[in-house]
Amino acid sequence: MIYGDCGTGGEIDAFVEREGLIRIPGPHCYEMFMGTAEFDAEMEDQIGTFFLTDYMVRHFERIVMQGMGLRAHPQLRDMYFGNYTRVLYIAQTDDEGLRQKARRAAAELGLAYEYRFTGYGAFPEFIANAVAANPSQTQRQTQRR
Repeated sequence: MIYGDCGTGGEIDAFVEREGLIRIPGPHCYEMFMGTAEFDAEMEDQIGTFFLTDYMVRHFERIVMQGMGLRAHPQLRDMYFGNYTRVLYIAQTDDEGLRQKARRAAAELGLAYEYRFTGYGAFPEFIANAVAANPSQTQRQTQRR
């Protein structure tokens, strides 16, 4: 298995090290999908960006609206998102249905919407390199399933 840090703030590192697993470098998946230079440029240009990935768009209702309590307490929207200016949907797949859902999500949050197709960014190369570097570990983990 290969892990990335998506929201743990580095806390996953202890687990990954203890289990002898591989972690994709970087603070979160947004950078992995966009690449460091493009991500840094976006953050420099508009620090008030709320990123969406395909996964987050698919599960926006559960993760954001319900998970953050916005359905039950809509007044929390300004507390959570008052300093954001836009939603940037960094898409891994080319799916018009997901683009429409992302537009609705941005509207629901009261933020401008932008779209960028990134594909899977550095992920495929990282996986290929990880498998090439340690084929026996990859085979053992596949057999455990």
